Amino acid sequence: MAERTFRRIISQLPKSYNAAHGFSPRLDQRRVFVVFTIVFLSQTSVQDYLLSRSPHERLMRHFAEFERKAGRDPDIHRALEGVNEMERSQKLQDMSRNGTARLDNAALLERAPIMSSIYARLSDRACANVIRGSTATENDKAEFEGALLHLEADFVTKWMGSLYKAMRAEALATPMHLVAQEEMRAGFGALEQKIGRDAAMRVDAGLTQRATDAEFAWASRTIYAVAPSLPEPHGSALLRMMTQLGEETPASEPIPPLIPHVP
Repeated sequence: MAERTFRRIISQLPKSYNAAHGFSPRLDQRRVFVVFTIVFLSQTSVQDYLLSRSPHERLMRHFAEFERKAGRDPDIHRALEGVNEMERSQKLQDMSRNGTARLDNAALLERAPIMSSIYARLSDRACANVIRGSTATENDKAEFEGALLHLEADFVTKWMGSLYKAMRAEALATPMHLVAQEEMRAGFGALEQKIGRDAAMRVDAGLTQRATDAEFAWASRTIYAVAPSLPEPHGSALLRMMTQLGEETPASEPIPPLIPHVP
């Protein structure tokens, strides 16, 4: 089918164009088809299919390819100077985690639906550990990988694009905006208008240190799912607050009740 398509394209070109550019319909159709075939077979997804790689192998290969590309970025490359090959992957992970809080509002809003889809596929415990920045257990890692395996390939690519932006932000030491209490209160006000007072109070209570993993996970998932639909800057303020929960910043201190309790 591809060969027929190329034949049609070339046959539709004016004869004067073919003559001027040295096109011999039959010969050049073959040349173009050969080039197309080589490009097609060079695609990672095609190679994976032909080599019958398992989903886990394809994901790990995708990760390795992503890390190689990220490492070629001049700013990230400088940040990796002095890091040996064994520590390189962990360094990139640290940069992506620490750089998330440095992302601008647009990047945070773009990232939110991606993380919402991932967190929806994790258990409450794994979801809470990931967002809090706790040390990941082997089960947490397995769940996260499982979540990625159930997402479309282009979705995983978007997630890796978000990681890349965070790595660059960390490499460039982009100034970090710490969310003030006034911004969080305004954000929760917008959230209350969107989901109702009872649900907003549940989110508020779920972000305290006394909250269980299930309560924290529900509150976090709600914010990541709803924040992009809130008027700006309220949505990005809530998302920024979430990214700073696991950081050693004033924003990671216990969050006081942001919605006054009315008996």
